Amino acid sequence: MNHSKPLHLTISLNDADGNPVPIETIEINGKIFSAEFSDKKESQEEKVIEDAVVVPIVTDAVEDEKSTPKEKDKIGIQEIKPVDSSDEYDTLEKFGGNAFHRMFWGTLKYEALGDNRCKVTYQGEEGIFSPEYIGMWLEPSRVHRSSFEYPERGRNYFPGALTVVYSRVLEVLDDKNLLVDFPYNGGNLESPKVMDKQDGIFFFDNRFAIESWASSIGRKSTLKARAGQVYGVLGMPKIVVPPDSTWNFETLGEGPSAAIHLMWSDAFNGDKYGRGLEQPGSFSETFGENGALFHLPDMGKVDINFEWQFLPSNYSQRVVQFGSPNGLIFSDSSAFSYQYGLKRFRNTDQYRIRKAMEDALGFVRPGTSFSMPNQGYCNGGGIHDERDVKEFCTYRFEGDWYSKDLNNMKARQSGGLRIEWEGESSDQRGRFIELESLKPFRFEGIRLRMLDHQTIELDDPNFSWYHLACQEWTGGTSTSSETVHLIVDGYRVGLNSNGDHWLVHGDEDLSGVSFSARQVKTFDKIPTIGDIISQDLDDFSKNGIIGKKGPNILEIWGWSVQKGDVFTFAGQKFEIIKTNRKWKTWAQFAEQYSSPPSRLKRGDRRVTYTEIELDKPIDDPVSSIELKVEKSALGHLLNGRVIEGCQAVWNFGNDSPGHLMYTDYNVNMVMRNVEIHGMIRSTSRPLWTEISDELSGTIKSFSVGSLGSDSWKKGMSVVLFDPHSGIKEELVLSKSYSGKAERVYVEPKELSGTFPKGSILTCMYSLCSEARFENVFFVNEDLSPCYSERIDYRPQGLRLRQLLTDNDGFRVKIKGGRISWYSNLDNLFEPEVELSNHPHLVNPKSVVPVILNPIFMDKKGARFGFQQKGTKIQELYFPNRVVVRDQFEVDLSNSEIQADLWIEGNGKIILDRFKSLNFEENNQEMAYGFNLTIQERFSKIQKLVLKGKEGSSALNVASKIPIGALEIDLKDWKLQPGIFNAGGFQTQQNKNDPDYKKYIKIES
Repeated sequence: MNHSKPLHLTISLNDADGNPVPIETIEINGKIFSAEFSDKKESQEEKVIEDAVVVPIVTDAVEDEKSTPKEKDKIGIQEIKPVDSSDEYDTLEKFGGNAFHRMFWGTLKYEALGDNRCKVTYQGEEGIFSPEYIGMWLEPSRVHRSSFEYPERGRNYFPGALTVVYSRVLEVLDDKNLLVDFPYNGGNLESPKVMDKQDGIFFFDNRFAIESWASSIGRKSTLKARAGQVYGVLGMPKIVVPPDSTWNFETLGEGPSAAIHLMWSDAFNGDKYGRGLEQPGSFSETFGENGALFHLPDMGKVDINFEWQFLPSNYSQRVVQFGSPNGLIFSDSSAFSYQYGLKRFRNTDQYRIRKAMEDALGFVRPGTSFSMPNQGYCNGGGIHDERDVKEFCTYRFEGDWYSKDLNNMKARQSGGLRIEWEGESSDQRGRFIELESLKPFRFEGIRLRMLDHQTIELDDPNFSWYHLACQEWTGGTSTSSETVHLIVDGYRVGLNSNGDHWLVHGDEDLSGVSFSARQVKTFDKIPTIGDIISQDLDDFSKNGIIGKKGPNILEIWGWSVQKGDVFTFAGQKFEIIKTNRKWKTWAQFAEQYSSPPSRLKRGDRRVTYTEIELDKPIDDPVSSIELKVEKSALGHLLNGRVIEGCQAVWNFGNDSPGHLMYTDYNVNMVMRNVEIHGMIRSTSRPLWTEISDELSGTIKSFSVGSLGSDSWKKGMSVVLFDPHSGIKEELVLSKSYSGKAERVYVEPKELSGTFPKGSILTCMYSLCSEARFENVFFVNEDLSPCYSERIDYRPQGLRLRQLLTDNDGFRVKIKGGRISWYSNLDNLFEPEVELSNHPHLVNPKSVVPVILNPIFMDKKGARFGFQQKGTKIQELYFPNRVVVRDQFEVDLSNSEIQADLWIEGNGKIILDRFKSLNFEENNQEMAYGFNLTIQERFSKIQKLVLKGKEGSSALNVASKIPIGALEIDLKDWKLQPGIFNAGGFQTQQNKNDPDYKKYIKIES
C-alpha cells in the first residue's frame, strides 16, 4: 500500500432502525477530525482529489430557516422523508443511502481559488446552503476547459474539452457560498475566469449503498423508496445477481417514481493511444470500474422487476467510437447461459432532468445527451429438457428508450432468449429511438496548425483527437482502408489507417500516428518545393509511387498530393488535374516487387493511396520516375499559423453499421405498441448443420459440417431433416458434439427413409419460436413519420421449427403499424410472413424491398410503398415487391398502393378491391396514381395468375412474358392512369398473338 498517498474516507453510521447517528469528531491515526480540510496544493488538475479528507455528516434533510419553500422549489429541492424500515422490504437508507439530490439551474457562480479549490456562489435571492452540503458531490455544467494531458490518475476528465468535472464540497462558507475541491477555470486554461448563471447538481453518492444492499446476506427481495426521491450514483452501481433470486424496485406514494441518477457526465474512458483498450486510472478512481447495473448469473431463475426510474447522465462528449462510456443495464457474459425468468425494466421518465432544466432555463444546455445505457449484452439464456426450450430468459423493456446504443443481446447457443419492447397501448406507444445526433461524423470549425510535414496540433476548445478516435484509424483494425480525413483550407487531407502505419512501422505500431489529445502524425507528408516523389522498393517509408495505371495515371502513397500540384521530370512540367483516394491490399501492394517480402502476402490488410491524373503522359516506367515538387497546394500550411474553419470527418457518416439493436437470427423478438428509429442489425449464425453423406438404414454415427457451437451434449435429442421431402427422424446423442466438422455419434436407430447429402441436423431447443411486430411504427429521431428503415432480422430457425412441427403458428407476424420487411430469397429457411390489421409496408433501407409469399390472415390487405413530393419537403418514392413461389396463393385483397407494386414469380395473386392511391404533390392529389407492375427480376414466370374484382389501378406488364405463362382475369376493374402510364395499361407481351386475349382479360 502506498502510504504517501492520502486516503479519502466517507463514513455513515446508522442505528438499528436505519437512522443516522450524529458524529461531531473522529480520531484517525492519532489526529482529531471534524470539518477540517487539508490546505495541501497540487499543480495538476487530475490530482486535486488528493487534497481533501472529507468526513461528511449524513442527516435527514432539515429545512433551512432562511429559505422559503418558494426559493427551494425554484432550485429543485424537495424535502421528502425517507421510507421507514420494515421487515418486508429494504430501503437504501438502511444501508447508508441518502436521497440528497439538489438541482440548481442558472443560479450558480464558479470562481477558482488557487490551484485546487473553487468558490461556488448561489445567485438566488435567499440563502440556501447549509452544513448538510459538506461532503456532497457536485456535478456542474460545463464550466471547465480540461488539460490536454491524459488523465492517468485523480479526478477524471475528457482531455482538451470544455467539459463537466466532478468535485466535492469541502466547506460551507455561508448560506450562499461554499468551497469545492476542484479549480473550475471558466473555460480558459491559461487565465481562469469567473462563470455565473451556471448549473449544478449536489448529490450524495449512493453507489456503495446500492452495492451494500445488493450483496447483503439479509437482503429483502424488495427495495422501496418514496415517490420523487432521487439517489445519485457517481458511476454505475454493480449489482451481482445470484442464481434463483428475485429483485423488486418499488415506489411508495403518488408522484414521480423513485429514481437512480447516473452521474458520469462527460466521463472519459478512452485508451491513451485511441485504441479502445484500457481505460485511464482516473476513471476507476472517480467512477469505479463497473459498467453494468445487473451482473446476471449463468444459471438459475432470476426475476427482476425494476419500476424505479433510471435517470441517465446529463452530458456526454460526442465521439466517433471510443472514449465516452455508455454502460449496460443487464450483463450476462457467459458463453453458455442457462439463466431464465423475467427481467422487466420500465422507463417512462427518462428526460426528467432535461425537463427540469428546460422549465427553469427556458432552453436545454448544449452538450447534454440524457442517453440511456445499452439495455444489455448477453449470448443466450433459457433452459431445456434435452429436447426443447422449457423456460425462456425474457428481457422486457416497457415505456421508452432513447439511446445512442440500445441493445446488444444475442442468442448464440439456443432459442431460449426472448426480447420484448412494449408501449402502454396502441394510442400511447413506447419510443425506442437510436440517438444518431449523439453519433458525430463531422466536426466543424476546428482550429489547428501544422508543426511540420506530418504533425498536426490542435488549438480548439471543443475538439480533441480523442473525439475522432476509431477502430480503423487508431484502434486495432488493419483490414479497413481510410475512414477518417480532414478538410484543411478547403483541401482533403487523408489520415489513412493502421494498414499503412503497420506496413511501414510494424504490427501494432503506436509511433506512426503518435496519438495524443492535441497532436497526431499523418501518414501522408505535405509536399514542399524540392521534394522528390519516387518509387523505393528498399524502404517502405520512401516508396512514394506504388503503381502506374496509365500513361498519365499514377498511384501516390505517403504524400498528401492535391489537384493543382506541379512536378518536373525529364525536363517537363506535369500538373495534377484530378485526384481520387483509393485502397489496395498488401498483397496487391506487393505486386510491384519481383520477390515481395513474405509479410506482404496478405489479402486482409489494406493501404490507402491517392490516384492522380496528370495533364500529360509519362512514358517512363515507375522505377524511373522521379517527380520533383515545383508547386504544392498545401505548402502554405507549413507556415506555423493557426488555420481556422477546418473539419474532421468520419467517412461512414450516418450510414455506419447500425444500431438500434444488434442481435442475431436465433433471438425471439416481440415488439408491441412502439415507435422505433434506427436499423435492427443481426448476425446470421443458424444453429443447424448439414450431413456430409447420404444416410439410410441403421446409423450410430455420421459426418457433418461445422455448427459453430458446442452446446449439443450427450443425451440431448437432435432432429435429422430433409427439407425437400419433409422426412425427419429424432435421434439421441451418445457423445457430446464439439460443433466442428466431424462425426456425430448417436444412439443406434434405423431410419424411416433415405436422407440425402445436405440434409439438416438440428436441435429443437436451438430454434427460436416467436417473431411478432404489433403496431410497430418507424419514426425519425424527431419522432416524425419515417418511411425507410430496415429490420435486418431473418429468423430462419422459426421457419425450420414450423416445418419440423407442422405448425403454422411459427411465422413472422406483423400486425398493423408502419414497418418494412424484406425476404432474403437465397435463404434455405426464409420465414413465412403473416400480416394483419392492414400494415403500411414501407422501404427496407439499402436493400431491394421484397416480400415472399405474404399471408394475410384477416383479408384486410396492406398499404404498400410511399410517395411524397413538394417544394419544401424531401422527395420520396419507395415502391415495393411481392414474389410468389411454389404455386402459392397470395391474397392482396383490400390492399392499396402508394407507389408502384411489382409482382413476379409463379403462383396465384388475388386482387379483390385492390386500389391505387393518387400521386401527391404539395399535398394535392394528382389525377394519376401508381402501377401494379408484373416484372421478371428474381425468377422466370412460368405460371402466374392474377385474379380480382372491383379494383382500380394502372397495370404494366414490364417483361416479355410468354403468352400463357401470365394469366390476368380482372372484373369490374378501373384502369386509372399511372406514373408514365397515361392510358392505365402497358404490356411488353405480343398483343397480336391469337391467344393473347384468352389469357389477358380486363373488364371494366
